[in-house]
Amino acid sequence: MKISDAEFDILLTKAIYRAAKLDYCEAPTDDELDEIIHPSLRFRRRLKAMLSNHGRYIRSYRRPIYLRVLRTAAIFLIAFTVLLGAAMAVSPTVRAAVTDFVRSWFEDRTIYQTSGHELDREWVFEYIPEGFELSDRIINEIKQFSVYQDSNGVYIFIIISSGKQAIDNEHSDFYQTRINGKAADIYESNVRAYPNTVLVYDDRSDVFITLVSEIDIDEIIKIAEHIK
Repeated sequence: MKISDAEFDILLTKAIYRAAKLDYCEAPTDDELDEIIHPSLRFRRRLKAMLSNHGRYIRSYRRPIYLRVLRTAAIFLIAFTVLLGAAMAVSPTVRAAVTDFVRSWFEDRTIYQTSGHELDREWVFEYIPEGFELSDRIINEIKQFSVYQDSNGVYIFIIISSGKQAIDNEHSDFYQTRINGKAADIYESNVRAYPNTVLVYDDRSDVFITLVSEIDIDEIIKIAEHIK
């Protein structure tokens, strides 16, 4: 059976309207949607924020993820500080515990400080014990951080830095010496699970040379003697 173009258009229009009507009949009503969908409180807040100020909402979610992470961490830190302050104000026990923690932290650590300037050159390590290879190195304006590792998983950390740093002295025997004419503080571990630390102050460059490792303290001092 042949039909004209006009008849075909009418038939196609009827089919489209019928399909649309069937789709509409199958779609849930608003009341049914309320029963099916239960948006979370977070979703409702985000939707409210988007509708109230869509420009600000878009700018917020275009920020790099690390900025959002830092912002969230700052909010948690502020909240924790406020709650801790409130707890200290009403509870002598909490106040005493915080005071003991702060006192213990400063007693068990030695704080060193330089001017915090930029490093003017890259340092060279002329001696590294046999078997150790460079596994990582990070260099920025105020710090040169190098990691050496052997096949047994033993590490040597060498940090050349300016600014402030803290050395854990709780599990160490402390003494002072001089390395290549420079003042050096030695923290020789007296507990097997803790490493040895050697800190040398280079007064010409105003930087700290810090070496941390489980290897023998004499080997660490030898490494420090060959840093140029």
